[in-house]
Amino acid sequence: MTTQTAADLVQPAQHTARPSPWILGPMRDLLLFVATPLIVFAAVTALDSGIASKDIQYFVLAFGAMGHNLPGMMRAYGDRELFARFKTRFVVAPIAIFAACFLFAWTGSSAILLIAYLWAIWHAWMQVFGFLRIYDAKVGATARRHARLDFAMCTVWFGSALFFSDARLHLVQSNIARFGVGPLSPDTLSMLRSALLVVMAATTLFYVADQVVRAVRGQRVSHIKNLLYVTSIGFWWYAHVAIADVMLGLIMFEVFHDVQYLGIVWVFNQKRVAAGVETGSFTRLLFRNGWGMVFIYVGLCMLYGGFIPASATFTATPLAAALAATVIQSSGILHYYYDGFIWKVREASTRRGLGVDAGNGASDTIGRHAGLRHGAKWLLLVLPAAGLWFAGENDPPLELSRALVASTPEAPDAHFELAVQLNKERHHAESLPHLEAALNKLQDDREVSDNLAMARLQAAKDELRAGHEQDATLLLRGAHAALPGLATQSVQRGLELWQKKEVDEAVVHLRAAVIMDGSDAIAHLNLALAYRDAGQRDRALEHARLGAALRPGDAKAQTLVAELTR
Repeated sequence: MTTQTAADLVQPAQHTARPSPWILGPMRDLLLFVATPLIVFAAVTALDSGIASKDIQYFVLAFGAMGHNLPGMMRAYGDRELFARFKTRFVVAPIAIFAACFLFAWTGSSAILLIAYLWAIWHAWMQVFGFLRIYDAKVGATARRHARLDFAMCTVWFGSALFFSDARLHLVQSNIARFGVGPLSPDTLSMLRSALLVVMAATTLFYVADQVVRAVRGQRVSHIKNLLYVTSIGFWWYAHVAIADVMLGLIMFEVFHDVQYLGIVWVFNQKRVAAGVETGSFTRLLFRNGWGMVFIYVGLCMLYGGFIPASATFTATPLAAALAATVIQSSGILHYYYDGFIWKVREASTRRGLGVDAGNGASDTIGRHAGLRHGAKWLLLVLPAAGLWFAGENDPPLELSRALVASTPEAPDAHFELAVQLNKERHHAESLPHLEAALNKLQDDREVSDNLAMARLQAAKDELRAGHEQDATLLLRGAHAALPGLATQSVQRGLELWQKKEVDEAVVHLRAAVIMDGSDAIAHLNLALAYRDAGQRDRALEHARLGAALRPGDAKAQTLVAELTR
């Protein structure tokens, strides 16, 4: 019989270390994945104070939006195991998408751009969904119900922002209107927004209740994931609803999206290389340890995105322009498409690459009918593209443009586009309140400001033709304050009309010029000539004397005064 000692009876407790809830660690996760919106907000706000949002947008879309497509392409064609699994998709998709993009680009259709924009919205919230699932997996919450609830939260919160933002909704509706589809009426949109508020509240309450129940039961809850919900959804709504400038909001969230994507791809590939997973030699070289390789990685992405500014030098012919647009568009669409299946967190290989337990039924096995299901999903791209192609595309008629403003009255682009159309049809006075509404939202937008000045000038000339000089003067002063060069342009146009013997119209343009700039001697002297030929000698003499006084040594001016005094 064996005798037991106290040491035998008191065995040391066996502690299993809890897996870290972070992907890289607290500081790096916050900087790259979770609290990134705070940094982006500060950076873009600082830049926007000194740089036009369109210039920032161009840089971000070139070196960020297109540049961040590269890592996905590198994995699709550099990961041998992944390429073998999805070889048909990686071969057929580029050919089909490139051909479709070229067809639309060559014919000048914007249909593919509309589809790409809507897909980009889906892609943005699906990336956030992926991060939510990673953080849940880090604490063992891998049940399908958790994924479904996260999917519902992302769908409701990210999707609803589009309907609560007049500016973004107008962007979609105005593009659809080009294919003959009218916008939502104000009443319909109001009811839809009310319904969405109810759905958002119910979904959020259900999610919060689920988190509380899990905590009460002693199950691990990812507080990092919940913080990501707050920062990502909050930033999405800020960029879409709070910011009237569509482009500025777009680039702010795009920077967040790009930083997240580049960061997680770097982590994923580094872990695979460190684990000795069979990858291509280039992948093993680029994603080895070392900060120097990070700069090369980012530099390659920026070089790839540099195609956008570089392509501007190769668009001298319609074919070259169509090919450049095709490359840019197809790169984005392929990125959305590939990311839909090469980074699925539920798959074992992806989980291992992210440092997440690959258990809980995770597998890389492709089901028997997966190919058919995947092929059916292509209809979500093919059917809308075909429908828009056969519908034909035209500029929306004036009444449809008015309906777009009624649907989304807070959208500055809605007012601006209607104003441009009104000016084309010579409804200058009617365009003014719409341009003023647009400028009120986009105070630093030079294009809107210039168009308002031009519209004021044209409306003022209409008032002069009608004999309403006081109203014209107010409009002309506003136009001249915004664009001082309009006075000189009016002089030149008036002189051209006078030379063509269109005396009455010449008077209108020259009269506008002297109201805008009463110190312009040439304007007064030319107006004197126009009034003389129109038979208004008293007015001609008045302006001849003003012009001569401004140019006391001008013999021609003195001769004109002498002629008119006889």
